[in-house]
Amino acid sequence: MSRFFDALKAGVKGFREANDPRAFSVAGRPVRCPHCGESKFAPGGALLNTRGRTAFGLDWVDPSASLLICAECGRIEWYAQEPTEIAS
Repeated sequence: MSRFFDALKAGVKGFREANDPRAFSVAGRPVRCPHCGESKFAPGGALLNTRGRTAFGLDWVDPSASLLICAECGRIEWYAQEPTEIAS
């Protein structure tokens, strides 16, 4: 049972490291939170479902959006194009 919890801890640690807040740019401009001014974000994504495609089980056809979640205040910014990570 302890191996299970060790594996779970390792998985959570890997997830956190993969989602550590970092700086991004969109269309060549650095992204800053319009609410608090923070420049570090955790990346994410969302599927933009439609009723018609969902009714027929075709959710995978729907477009997706990129999300950046502010590391300071938690505000979520949506982007149609993939943000580019800025090397630190």
